[in-house]
Amino acid sequence: MSDKKFLWVEHYSPSTISDCILPKQIRDAFNGYVEEGEFPNLILAGPAGVGKTSVSRALCQELDVDLLFVNASNNRGIDEVRTTLTTFASSSSLFGKKKVVLLDEADNLTPDAQKAMRAMIEEFQSHCRFILTCNYPHNIIDAIHSRCTVFDFAVNSPQVRKELSGLFLKRVVGILKENQVEFNPEVLVKFVVSKAPDWRGTMNALQGNIKAGKLSDDILGVSAEAVVEFIKAKRWTDVRDWMFENSALHPRQVERELYSALQPHLTDQGKVSATLAFGEYSHKLGLGADPVITLLALATTLMMECDFA
Repeated sequence: MSDKKFLWVEHYSPSTISDCILPKQIRDAFNGYVEEGEFPNLILAGPAGVGKTSVSRALCQELDVDLLFVNASNNRGIDEVRTTLTTFASSSSLFGKKKVVLLDEADNLTPDAQKAMRAMIEEFQSHCRFILTCNYPHNIIDAIHSRCTVFDFAVNSPQVRKELSGLFLKRVVGILKENQVEFNPEVLVKFVVSKAPDWRGTMNALQGNIKAGKLSDDILGVSAEAVVEFIKAKRWTDVRDWMFENSALHPRQVERELYSALQPHLTDQGKVSATLAFGEYSHKLGLGADPVITLLALATTLMMECDFA
């Protein structure tokens, strides 16, 4: 039996900073930490799939630290902070290594848990570092912000997005060839560009759309570009079907990809209308409403109110 991990996102997870697909300023900063052998407490903010956790793990692996990984979505209360984290951070490493707590999705911590975290960061700063990843940094209290260096992983520049897409495309082509997967280069390029910078989502979608050793051209249907064409043509039934067929996708991921994919197709006035619509429905997604119905309502509003170029 092969000892390879089944999931590509695990098997091909970067082990060094140089392996990570990152904007230059972030890559340079983390390479500097590796060279110095030290780093400050960190907050890594940005959308899902852009590499926050991967670069954290790569940094810890290169520096050979004693690492505790905690998913704050599953352990979000003050009891977890006071027990597991305090026990780990308060003791010295048996091997004399630097201790690091990697708190994934830290924006899910309760306010009381965050206050306890603030005290821990100060108390154990001599031998323990804290890395907090989050999608929404504004949900982390100011007292923690002031004790950490913050990196924004959001890729807002079209030029940077293009450069990173090129790097990731090269990586993906190598993976497909290594696994003897046939693919249409044009389809692959369109898909990678449409999903950037969600590298994790891209990798999962690619692996999930391989049939009989070939990457299916149907993969383009997973991209938000497909639903944008339906919205422009006012094909409401197709929009509805797309939303339900892709209900396994995270609603925030669909929301971000749809917003990005729409921009080249809108007039200036259309961009204003779209922004207002996204602002309204983004709030509803956060209130626990059915995400598929909410996204369908958003798409319907865009169809009715936006001017397309």
